[in-house]
Amino acid sequence: MRYLKKKRIIRNYSITINYKIMRNSLTSRLFALLVILIALSVSANGYSQKKTKGKLPKGTVKLEYIFPANKPISYLSTTKVLQTMEVEGQTFEVNANIEFGCTVMSSGKQDGNLKLEIRVDTLYQNQDTPQGSTGGTVREVQGKVFNMLLSRSGAEVDLSEAEKITFNLEGSGESNLAQSFVSYFPDLPEKPVKPGNTWITNDTVRSKSPSASENIIVQSDNKYLGIEKIDGINCAKITATLTGTREQKLQTMGMDIFIKGSFTGTGELFFAVKEGYFIKQVVTTKMNGNIDITGDQNMSFPMVMDMVSTNAIKK
Repeated sequence: MRYLKKKRIIRNYSITINYKIMRNSLTSRLFALLVILIALSVSANGYSQKKTKGKLPKGTVKLEYIFPANKPISYLSTTKVLQTMEVEGQTFEVNANIEFGCTVMSSGKQDGNLKLEIRVDTLYQNQDTPQGSTGGTVREVQGKVFNMLLSRSGAEVDLSEAEKITFNLEGSGESNLAQSFVSYFPDLPEKPVKPGNTWITNDTVRSKSPSASENIIVQSDNKYLGIEKIDGINCAKITATLTGTREQKLQTMGMDIFIKGSFTGTGELFFAVKEGYFIKQVVTTKMNGNIDITGDQNMSFPMVMDMVSTNAIKK
């Protein structure tokens, strides 16, 4: 760990302890927003998917989002995070738990994309720090509804309505629902695939709210393993190896926080082939990086973040 500068020399032991606690507490408060940003994802009018023209090569499947008309699909996403920080030679841990539930229903199509109605069922975040536990249910967003556009391959085309629904996270400032959906739906291969096929995708995810901005660059090495039944549904199973970088800027309590690091991870996706929506996705990542804080107390220290996120249909 290194310091950028200090305004004064701390001589008294008790002041030193308070200084450490203040810094760790500040980082802990910011942490809930960091997780949710990554982490951190209607009425239909007779809409049905336009089938792929022509016959597919034998043994292949074409994966596309459909979300059948008049069928609401409810998801619950759970994210567990362990963040380890080293401050003045001491190691501190922050445990965070995030739950985000929503219901998705097709409401037609627009410009070749699916128009989806999203209802937020629950948003809960809790974190355990050396100073105690904070967080709880974010009641401001419960029951909120917005429409979005999703491409058949899983790209979030339009989240403008979600951006208008804002809420406050304890100690982290204002955010909006677009932050939770900017990469909510797993991307699908553009071409038909058969068991054993591999492909590489590169993506850049940018998001911004009044109190934070984030830039994620990720490369995913994907492999289609074949069909596997989940609760009686034929699902395409895709695995992935992930590598990338994440940069995040936060503003709180008159301070600017810059978080930067690289991560590796794995992913597993089960996608209902006929029905046209994902059944379950599990992503595990590990990030090594640094936190730099500028303001009344300028500082810099390393951090490691382990994250496991599961998003699955509610039974």
